[in-house]
Amino acid sequence: MSSNATNTQPDAPRSDKLTATNLAKALGIARKTLYHLRKTEGGPKANDLQAWQAYLEERALTTRDGKSDEHLTQDLQTLKRRLLSAQAGKEEAVRQLKELQLQRERDGLVPMSEAREAINRTLQPLRQLLDALPRAAALAANPTEPAHAEEAIREELDKVFRMIQEGENEQDA
Repeated sequence: MSSNATNTQPDAPRSDKLTATNLAKALGIARKTLYHLRKTEGGPKANDLQAWQAYLEERALTTRDGKSDEHLTQDLQTLKRRLLSAQAGKEEAVRQLKELQLQRERDGLVPMSEAREAINRTLQPLRQLLDALPRAAALAANPTEPAHAEEAIREELDKVFRMIQEGENEQDA
């Protein structure tokens, strides 16, 4: 910590050793802006960090045309307050709208347990139909040897069921 007790920042450079570049960096503005404020807006001529901070704070409190609110007429002050209030209200409404949209999107997602349950409700009857398919189709597939056709169809369906099961196991991993 420096011996200069008036510095607000512990590692701030001493005012008497500040260059314009270091001053601009400490203030968080471009060096070109520093020169512009000095030349056209009445900024401090010295590279004094505290003087520049005070100047920038005072400048921030004034309107763009250099007049502070206290110099405005009562009607303009009231109008300005209303406009600022309306702008803040609009920003709050937009924020709330975005939060509601995000909540809706979150609520639109189905929990995994419910999704699995819905899939099982749909696939259970389908599985039962597929299990009965070899016997039902065997006679039409091979009228002379329906038992052989049933066995061939069942083997192919078992392959399909194994592939489905492997896919489920990969997703769970």
